Amino acid sequence: NKKERKKKKKKNNWFNKKIEDVEKELKTDKEKGLTQEQVENTIIAYEPIWAIGTGKTATAEEAKTLGGKGYYDKYWAPYIKTMLYCTSISQCGYKEKQPYHHLNGNQAEVYIVAPSTRATFYTMDGFLYCILVQGGAGGILPQSLIFVDINGASKPNIIGKDLFYLNRKIDGEKGGVVVPNCENNTDAYINNECKKGAGWCCAEKIRRASWKIDKSYPWKG
Repeated sequence: NKKERKKKKKKNNWFNKKIEDVEKELKTDKEKGLTQEQVENTIIAYEPIWAIGTGKTATAEEAKTLGGKGYYDKYWAPYIKTMLYCTSISQCGYKEKQPYHHLNGNQAEVYIVAPSTRATFYTMDGFLYCILVQGGAGGILPQSLIFVDINGASKPNIIGKDLFYLNRKIDGEKGGVVVPNCENNTDAYINNECKKGAGWCCAEKIRRASWKIDKSYPWKG
């Protein structure tokens, strides 16, 4: 209803302001000589303020060595407003260890809380972040995945609808950045994967639509 929409809009004022600031910067860049295509294909990536120009970006190997909580304490906690750091699934609001499903209905092997191998926390906007530092065979390989649930423990808990996959990586002179999973795949692959696959590429599909869920996005409900 109208009252709920107004409340939600007010809650997102901070986020909307940040988006407006970025849009102003893009318009300025366009005036400086960038083409419309270059502006539309710009990737907005994250780098903590401590890492800018310092070379102190954490690698996947370092994150693995530190463990979930150690990595969070050193590289995230000082620079991001956290509402809650989860040490158990119930603390995070979940009832099961693997609460997520793929778009095809199959259960996803996504563990929300595992203190030694991932850092799980809520930010002030209600988003849940699960940052993996270890995984793979035997859970001993470095990991760079980030799961982001835009409404936390609330349903539907389906990858591609409310849970999205991102990746941490080192990008040359830019240092550490976070980008959507599947950033290097073709449009055809991403469209098919997001519609008929596991949903791992849906964040990249949204990015390629200028961060909008357009008419081609198959999962709006």
